[in-house]
Amino acid sequence: MNDDGRATAGTRGRPRRSNAERRAATRSAVLDATVTAIVRHGYRGATSERIAEISGLTRGAQKHHWANKAEMMAEALLHLHDKLMAAAVGELEQASDAGLRATIEALWRSFQSDLFTAATELHLAARIDQELRPLLIETEREIGRRIRSITTAALDDGTRSSQRLDEVGDHIINVMRGMAFQSSLSSSPDRERRQLRVLEQAALEMLRSD
Repeated sequence: MNDDGRATAGTRGRPRRSNAERRAATRSAVLDATVTAIVRHGYRGATSERIAEISGLTRGAQKHHWANKAEMMAEALLHLHDKLMAAAVGELEQASDAGLRATIEALWRSFQSDLFTAATELHLAARIDQELRPLLIETEREIGRRIRSITTAALDDGTRSSQRLDEVGDHIINVMRGMAFQSSLSSSPDRERRQLRVLEQAALEMLRSD
């Protein structure tokens, strides 16, 4: 067993990784497994045993890197968002250059992912979990800041106040959360396209009223 908690065969012939690289790889594997466990089994069902089974790492790896379950869950959500944004950054940059509609459509695609499913499970759990709630609030604030920076790039023509740009960005995010929740129960591409058109019109009207 390696010092990162993984039970593996020998690595003869492979380049040796530094301790920092092994720690980072361990954290990433556990966080990926945590998201998978949340999506499959919900917050309560995402036990340390299941996360260990999915990741192929011992439960000790979880205890080594995080003080408690709530801390690990909140970081897992931010970790997933990091991966989604890294994968979508090119598309989102092109969309912001193409205007508001393209940006809204690109953002909507990011809401149709495990990120929303995992976030929903954690939101419900945080209602009564006093350890999770403050950590999740800060994580959601960071994700919100990132998304607002994307919407601002698409909306800012140099004449809008930063407050109004933030308000429009928050409105877009909140509407999409509601749409994503509805879609998770009953998906309808036609309905969602109509809702996105209405969202674009509402955002433009909010900008005109600034």
